[in-house]
Amino acid sequence: MADSEYTIMVIDDHPIIHDGLKTLLASEKDMCIKTTATSASEALDKLGSSLPDVAIVDLSLGDADGTYLIQRMKNQYPKLRILVYTMSEEKLFAERLARAGADGYVMKTSPPTTLKEAIRTVLAGDLFFSEETLQRIERKMNGRSVEPKSAVDTLSNREMDIFKLIGQGFDTQSIAEKLNISRNTVDTHRINIKNKLEMPNGKALDRFAYEVIQLGKVP
Repeated sequence: MADSEYTIMVIDDHPIIHDGLKTLLASEKDMCIKTTATSASEALDKLGSSLPDVAIVDLSLGDADGTYLIQRMKNQYPKLRILVYTMSEEKLFAERLARAGADGYVMKTSPPTTLKEAIRTVLAGDLFFSEETLQRIERKMNGRSVEPKSAVDTLSNREMDIFKLIGQGFDTQSIAEKLNISRNTVDTHRINIKNKLEMPNGKALDRFAYEVIQLGKVP
């Protein structure tokens, strides 16, 4: 390995993504996917023994939410650059993930060249988000108040985790198991989410979450 080669960790619960990114970056002489992980716990274990230059992280992991993992990684390894690579709509998640410590955000539907550009951008110490997201981050850093774009923006990180899982079709028990919390806690969050989004009932919340998360209909 050359001294100038940048190392990358891919954290995604679909091994096919690992293989696809290895193929994509095979022609990049200064980049190397050093390790992969399919869960948050596996990623944290591997980071403890070998720290890469950048971590490419999906938001949907089997044992934890991507926001939680990003916060943990950034707190423990402040110099680690973190790039989110996901199917989830950027307008919904990018700003809160930037607050959690992410340095960039790329949707999996983007062209391969966009991902390469994003990796090089965050490795250079810059942020890689859409212009709209960067402007919102800059306004907040400068102390200028920005009202939420929609009721979805008012959801807490945990509420957003549950909203995303609702949209992906998971029932209450499955959400409780994935997030390692009780059914009652999930039910309480569902009520709070329903009220914040002014949904008339649980079925309306399920339908709205599906439209936002699966169909990308950002309110």
